[in-house]
Amino acid sequence: MRPSLRLISLVLVFSASYMMNAQHTFPEQRGEKVRYRVMMETPKAYLSGICILVNDSTEVKGSMFNEFGVSAMDFTYFPSKDKVKLHHVTKMLDKWYIRRVLKKDLRALIHNLKDGVCDYDDTKYKIRFNFTPMVEPEQ
Repeated sequence: MRPSLRLISLVLVFSASYMMNAQHTFPEQRGEKVRYRVMMETPKAYLSGICILVNDSTEVKGSMFNEFGVSAMDFTYFPSKDKVKLHHVTKMLDKWYIRRVLKKDLRALIHNLKDGVCDYDDTKYKIRFNFTPMVEPEQ
């Protein structure tokens, strides 16, 4: 009985690691959409919700919103220029100095997502981003 349990657990571990590697952490192809659970923590507050990234040939468009559907920010990443443009930011974050930090952090986070790393820590401003890929249901 014991050897078969070990074999089953090994098969489960290998299949789980294969499924984790098969997930996309960044939209590579045109029209591809990737969803994440998001946690953005600061010393005074945090924002949790969902982020959707869509590859639109020359740019990657993103939107973050909380669990209730209230939009926190909409942005576009331009790979050719390696820049992030914020289109809409919720009122409490819509200050010029916060927007500048968000642009820099989102740019660094996107670089991390391209490399398969789903976390980013801004040590200067003590902001922590955690993006967890959401598994798409198979159809």
